[in-house]
Amino acid sequence: FLNILYSRRRTPSSVTAKIMFRRKKDTSSSTGGLSVALIGCGPAGMSLLHALQVRKNKLDPKSPEYKALPEITCYERAQSAGGVWRDIPKDDKARAKPENKTVMYDDLWCNQAKELMEYFDYTWDEHFKKPTPAYVTRKDMLEYLIARNSADGALDGVKFNHTVQNVQFNASAQKFTVTVQDDKKGKTKTNKFDRVVWAGGINSTPEKPADILELMAEFSGKVMHACEAAEDFEKDVKGKKIMLIGDSSSAEDLALRAVKLGCEHVTICSRSGDGDAYTTGSWPQEKVKVIYGPPHKCMKGKDFKCQGVYWSEKRQKWRKDDEEEVFKVKDIDTVVLCTGYEIDFDFLDMDLRFDDEAEWQISKGWLMDNNALTISVGNVTPSKNLEIGATVYPDVYRGLLISNPKMMFLTEMDDSDTPIIDIDVDAWLILGYLTGEVAIPKEKDMQKANQKQLEAEMQIPWLRESLDNAYADELDELDDNHWSENPEDERSIILEKQQFTFKVERLARDARSAKYPFDFGKEKKLNTKGKQLADMMVASSRSRTSLKKNSSESSWRTFRDAKEGDFVSIHTGTPAAPLPGHWIDLNISTVR
Repeated sequence: FLNILYSRRRTPSSVTAKIMFRRKKDTSSSTGGLSVALIGCGPAGMSLLHALQVRKNKLDPKSPEYKALPEITCYERAQSAGGVWRDIPKDDKARAKPENKTVMYDDLWCNQAKELMEYFDYTWDEHFKKPTPAYVTRKDMLEYLIARNSADGALDGVKFNHTVQNVQFNASAQKFTVTVQDDKKGKTKTNKFDRVVWAGGINSTPEKPADILELMAEFSGKVMHACEAAEDFEKDVKGKKIMLIGDSSSAEDLALRAVKLGCEHVTICSRSGDGDAYTTGSWPQEKVKVIYGPPHKCMKGKDFKCQGVYWSEKRQKWRKDDEEEVFKVKDIDTVVLCTGYEIDFDFLDMDLRFDDEAEWQISKGWLMDNNALTISVGNVTPSKNLEIGATVYPDVYRGLLISNPKMMFLTEMDDSDTPIIDIDVDAWLILGYLTGEVAIPKEKDMQKANQKQLEAEMQIPWLRESLDNAYADELDELDDNHWSENPEDERSIILEKQQFTFKVERLARDARSAKYPFDFGKEKKLNTKGKQLADMMVASSRSRTSLKKNSSESSWRTFRDAKEGDFVSIHTGTPAAPLPGHWIDLNISTVR
């Protein structure tokens, strides 16, 4: 096991739901550092508590350095750690409680290879004690998260069953007032803190677009959000025709799950044409069809008309594109809204929230550098208002709310390819702010840095496509036979790797700033480990685009049937083991 920078005590690999935490008697006295309210004990909150425990383990409890560490109080409204990865409590199988609404269903498999979600100080080899397949189950991931982050009692002080009701900032006192309810005792208490770290996760509330719900009022079948496709999903899909609205990870996963559960057919409606499901080259058993365009009309209670849309810069909304093909989808029994999630900021004062849909404007005179697509689309004038980036929210500078950096946010980006690693690096960065070891820039400097990073993303074609609707529209106009539609074309390969290299470079930059105990290289020069991580991100993408219709494997191969050598631990060098059979044929109980 490489790159162990500090020692730690471990438990046996057979972590169970009954023995999840490894506890250590607390012999320390109260610290003299900042008082911090940490909201949430999912992967993000756990990473910050783990990073703090690592620092404590290195110091003498009587030393000034130890006493200068922040005193973090973590509030979690659920009864256990893990966030959306948690097991559903036995007393709420119906998911009636708000903290259980978006918890993953029991038999979920990860849609990202475990090698892209591996901690440097607790590897998958250490956890499983043997090589394992690239794609693991939700339960495996939960146990891995808990096993690593509860080391040395890091989670012992978490206040579970505590719901944060209100967070305010007193500018004159420079203190936060945090009101919390003890859900077991039914008592409410208000405390003051120097800092607040929000780690509540980006999948808090299911997003159900009003126009889609209005359309579904005419539908006679069952309508549900992706988060409601839980343990009884089989009865809603077996022998039935399903329509999924949305083409991202939820649609991809539920389409495969529906096929595995015996559906008759799945239609996926894509608005953007660039989600995981849309870019998948082939689906098992020929039971899945992806069409371009959301539904806009329901007929006879079970039929739909779907058609492509375009972004109207003038009206600032999506409009039906009459030049696009109209698709008729008939005899649908179940509709699943794979329309994403909203962040729950309700308990934060308005001036303490960041805008996860914030728009921004390009600098005057900005030009895109020439690239392989320039000859095809020309120099496209950017949209007046641009979307959030793949690596930064416009109003959050590396975990700090720019308008008030005492308010911190520990969260991954919506389309992160390495969410667990991103969060862990950011946890060390935030700990650096809290100890004063990482300087907090002036407000204008944070704004300039974010603008520079967003404009750097605009130089990457596949990242700009998500930022700039005008550029995306130009790409949509390219012929279906254009080289960019061929994942095997050398130019496509170069552009694909460019976006992932950019993301890892940002990760490397933050890791160095945070003095993270693992090095990915420099921002502009990744080391071998950083390059390997970027290569695996490419492999993950190509595991979908490389699937071929009418191949000898098309009846069963999915992206989870990873090819040998695609995913190798950057920490141990261990390649992912093959699955014990075709993923589409596996029962989750046979691989645990």
